[in-house]
Amino acid sequence: VALLLCICMRNSGASRSLSLGGGGVQVPTWDVNHELACKLPTSGLVDDASCSVEAVEGANTQQLYAILQELTNTSYFRLMQINMEGKCKFWGDAPEKKCNKTLPPVDGDSEEVQGGAGPKKKKSCDLDLTGGGKVKTPPVNRPPSGMLGGFQPPTAPVVKTITPEEQNLLNTQKVCNDPTLADYWLDMCRTIPTNSSDYINLQLNPERWTGYNGSRVWDALYVENCFSKPFDEMCYEERVLYRMLSGMHSSINIHISEKFYPPSKKRDSWESNPERFMRHFGANPERLKNMHFAFVVMLRALKRASPYLYNYPFSVGDPLEDRQTMHLVQRLLDSHILASCSTVFEAFDEQLMFTDSTRDTSSMTLLKTQFKGVFQNISGVMDCISCQKCRLHGKIQLLGLGAALKILLLPEQLISSSVTRPELVALFNTIFKFSSAIRSVPRLTEQYFAHQRSYRSSHLIDDTSSPPSP
Repeated sequence: VALLLCICMRNSGASRSLSLGGGGVQVPTWDVNHELACKLPTSGLVDDASCSVEAVEGANTQQLYAILQELTNTSYFRLMQINMEGKCKFWGDAPEKKCNKTLPPVDGDSEEVQGGAGPKKKKSCDLDLTGGGKVKTPPVNRPPSGMLGGFQPPTAPVVKTITPEEQNLLNTQKVCNDPTLADYWLDMCRTIPTNSSDYINLQLNPERWTGYNGSRVWDALYVENCFSKPFDEMCYEERVLYRMLSGMHSSINIHISEKFYPPSKKRDSWESNPERFMRHFGANPERLKNMHFAFVVMLRALKRASPYLYNYPFSVGDPLEDRQTMHLVQRLLDSHILASCSTVFEAFDEQLMFTDSTRDTSSMTLLKTQFKGVFQNISGVMDCISCQKCRLHGKIQLLGLGAALKILLLPEQLISSSVTRPELVALFNTIFKFSSAIRSVPRLTEQYFAHQRSYRSSHLIDDTSSPPSP
């Protein structure tokens, strides 16, 4: 079991370590009494940033969302290589809860979940690999019949044996262990392997309700990584990582709330659950600010990489679609929001990280080690998710966040040679997921209060009615 280290060293300078899988610790409650819930504050400063929530939402609404929506539907950005076969390394043989097959009865609706698309028996957690969902790389062309005079020589099998020494060499080549070197952040995402020969179509596997209970995973991510201590006791670097993780959690919950009730005989399409949304955020609006903060961090990474991305060959082999994809990326980078030095992108400054003048060199070196180690341990926990769709979206979003941190922390001259295609695909898709979630907040909030008004008006006492008979 890997040891997860607290990031921030205080007073004694020593770090704490915890093993994953500690029992009895519950995820901080997100519930809120509806009667006490007030309207979510969607204004004010994004903490640890100099921009306001309004500035972020304005940038998203005016340009970013529409371009990102079109961009993530191109072949380059909707087809993703990611390894879904990883084994959980953290908790033992205790089975994790599987995804539900049916939806809990609501308002008398107890019929079986249809799951939207696919066979009725398909679980809501399963990946959709039909209709091009999993695209195999083209096979090598074989010689046509008769080319060798009708004789086809037998093919010898490829010897794939690798000695333990060779395997260790391969494993250590990609690990950057020296925090004092400029390339230390190159392997930021190494615990999210993308060494898959197949592609998954992300458009066929949207993020929505599956019935999966991920409380054990979130417990491991928050509590076992020392994120359960008071926020004001965290150092700056720890706050950044915590807020990015919390922002991802918020985005996931908003997508689930947005598409919670599957199509059925009573519903033609997926419907939202605004009550669930309010239970998560009504008493914790700071979690929405964390989502805005993480969104800004990723936009900052996109802006920093823009000289490299502007002429990047986003190629899938179709010249027409390749040009369209490149033009969409250039439109995004040329947008007023990304091209200007607006407050939105001054909101987060990566140069403030690992530069505390009150710490000595050895402390800052250890802090870098802990920061990367915690992120990689968090990424490894994704292999403990039994729901395939949940695992897919968790891996993609952590890979996107990791790519953003990698771009921000590496020297600028290393960006063009170190960012991989899967990291770019994950980064753009994660930015779009956050963009969609931010756009959904006002709608879910209004739906909740509309439901409350409707409920209260339907339960008003009619004072004009006759009194009951004695």
